[in-house]
Amino acid sequence: MYKYHNKFVAIIPARAGSKEIKKKNLFKFGGHSLVSYSIEAAKKSKFIKNVFVSTDGKEIARESKKYGAKIILRPKKMSKNSSQIEDSILHAIDVIENKYNQSLDNIVLLQPTSPLRKIDDIDKAIKKFVKDKADSLFSCVDLHPCIWNYKNFKNFPLNYDIFKRPHRQNMQKTLIENGSIYITKKKIYRKRKNRVAGKISNYIMENYSTIEADTKNDIKFFDIFLNPEVRKKFKLINPKKIK
Repeated sequence: MYKYHNKFVAIIPARAGSKEIKKKNLFKFGGHSLVSYSIEAAKKSKFIKNVFVSTDGKEIARESKKYGAKIILRPKKMSKNSSQIEDSILHAIDVIENKYNQSLDNIVLLQPTSPLRKIDDIDKAIKKFVKDKADSLFSCVDLHPCIWNYKNFKNFPLNYDIFKRPHRQNMQKTLIENGSIYITKKKIYRKRKNRVAGKISNYIMENYSTIEADTKNDIKFFDIFLNPEVRKKFKLINPKKIK
């Protein structure tokens, strides 16, 4: 079995504010808050020793503790709509090392707005990260899409010849980030201030994992997709409170 010598730590950024959906990270799906799905996903990993939620919200902090996460209270200046996740991750690294006195080599970033993870997705991603000797890894889907650009009221195909439409199986492999899992060496965050840099690897997930909880229609979808029966059928994460 792979050892813990690389010290993987999960960090889940969960702001109190959101543009379209009030208290989005606390919204209930299948009886559990949105943020709890990412906490439980990290807890299920064989390789993650500790799970941290970085937030500016007291309600989110209380909810996250119920599901077993440790809390990092981030400054309000890092919790605006325009704030970069990388800033909150660098802040979290400092808190983990100084306040919690814990060493770490790699950060597993889990965005709560992308909850559709299978039980073994994180561990498979970590194994690939290690196997590929990567500096960073992003989760994605391979949809084989026909991609178009729209500019000045005109449409332009970007990845194929419109007069020689290829069969799907012959399309160039196109990877689309789904925002679900990012694994990055701490030194990359320190040096590049970016979650994806250095030698980059990828982990392909199911196509449905691209759906994120950003709009009211997304909320309606998750309300159906994250009910207990569907979670069991698709082997998705099933959160459990520990307090």
